[in-house]
Amino acid sequence: MKRADRAGFTLVEVLTVIAIIALLAALILGLAGNAQKKAARSKAEAEITQLESFVTDYQMKYGQVPPLKSDLTKALEAASHSLTNMMDPWGMPYEYQASSKATFYLWSKGGSLVADRALYIGNAP
Repeated sequence: MKRADRAGFTLVEVLTVIAIIALLAALILGLAGNAQKKAARSKAEAEITQLESFVTDYQMKYGQVPPLKSDLTKALEAASHSLTNMMDPWGMPYEYQASSKATFYLWSKGGSLVADRALYIGNAP
């Protein structure tokens, strides 16, 4: 049999296809990672909006915002709210601070464990 009569691919062709597949896989994984980060941030923003709404309702009912985070947690539990654990999508607790009877701050550090590089979501002080 002559070399030209053999069926199959050369080593260069196979390696080229493998390189193209690896490049496409890397691009897809990179895009998926960004999509997950964006989805987590959107979820945190939505949950903060829910919590802010709850605190506003609490304020209208009791004439003041919950003074401490523990008071907010107790009120969430009493109302059987879905966010009683006060955890953001990254597994870190949402932060809460009442600065007066009418003003409060509620935020997430955006999954950042390093305080100076935190990507705050919410109305952080």
